[in-house]
Amino acid sequence: MVARQLPKLKTRVRFPSPAPSFKLDCMFWHRNLLLETFDWYLREVLPVVERYATQEKYGYHGLYTHTAAVVFRGIDYALSLKQDPKPVVLACAFHDIARLNDGPDMEHGKRALPIIERVLQNHFPSYLPFAQSIKEAVENHTGGHTAPDYISACLWDADRTRLSWDRYFRPYFFTTERAKTVASKSPSKYIKFMKRNMSKYAAKIITVIDTLY
Repeated sequence: MVARQLPKLKTRVRFPSPAPSFKLDCMFWHRNLLLETFDWYLREVLPVVERYATQEKYGYHGLYTHTAAVVFRGIDYALSLKQDPKPVVLACAFHDIARLNDGPDMEHGKRALPIIERVLQNHFPSYLPFAQSIKEAVENHTGGHTAPDYISACLWDADRTRLSWDRYFRPYFFTTERAKTVASKSPSKYIKFMKRNMSKYAAKIITVIDTLY
């Protein structure tokens, strides 16, 4: 008996790669947590911060403008590191809480420390284990160079992104790769990303305009 030869295939058999599906799953995970965490900030954190804040509500360092944008970016950067974004939210929310004006104010980080302690104890006691890291991040956000942990890294990167957009991009001022990517590109691209990744609830509170950063 003569064995029959199988016909040769003219083309290689290509099996579908799992990479696109995995990438999509990561994107959906990132987007869903970004929406949920930013809504948590607006519902639970912002009303509390507003009661204690001396900063302006609007303007260059406003609570509903700059701080909101920093919180959003902080969440984005924390998720890019696969870290819990809520301690970063609190650090970002507190970072300008003690500002006395919209101009230069190098001591506002230090003035925020007793406020942070009071707010965490009275309103967010479950985050007291993060108190020291949050306070260090806020105190040093105006001049820190080497971030001691991911909370400082995400706050500082989120705050300094605007400086890159307003002036010029210097990668050595950033810790996270996500922030380096965002800060090196046009702010209009990130504004579009914000609009696509905010819930309807968030859009009612924060008006995303081209100067919101």
